[in-house]
Amino acid sequence: MRARLIILGFVILALIGTSFLLWRSTPEQTVKRQAHRLLDCLEKGALSGNTTTDKVEFLGELLAHSFTVQAPYPVDSGTFDQTQAGRSLRDFHDSVMSCAIRRDKALVKIEAENIGSYQTVLSVEISLGPRRQHHFKYNCLIEFIRSGDDWIAREIILNPI
Repeated sequence: MRARLIILGFVILALIGTSFLLWRSTPEQTVKRQAHRLLDCLEKGALSGNTTTDKVEFLGELLAHSFTVQAPYPVDSGTFDQTQAGRSLRDFHDSVMSCAIRRDKALVKIEAENIGSYQTVLSVEISLGPRRQHHFKYNCLIEFIRSGDDWIAREIILNPI
């Protein structure tokens, strides 16, 4: 009887683990993770474990070769390639002491087999130095396309609130 309970326990754990892995690999969850990784690259913490160089390299993996940004000042708008995005990120990190991004009300939609979007409200706190802090709030839409097994960002739209 005890052996059956142990086997039943392992079977239940295997089913739960498999269900979790299948859920985690859904397109919705993958797009959500990629969007969070992209926004994490933009953040700069005083005690961050990742260097700007690490974030620039990682950012290149998250973006399409050519992508579009539509945003108000102080964010640059236009069509960029991965190299330009890396330079912009490096310049941004060099010009601020810290940048924290909070996400609220995230919504993920898969419009087609290879197109998805991530929509959220971003609250951005930027510190340029003592008594030089700025707060921005945006409606953010990031469009993703599937490239092989990966989902990469092709368009980022920020609208101020």
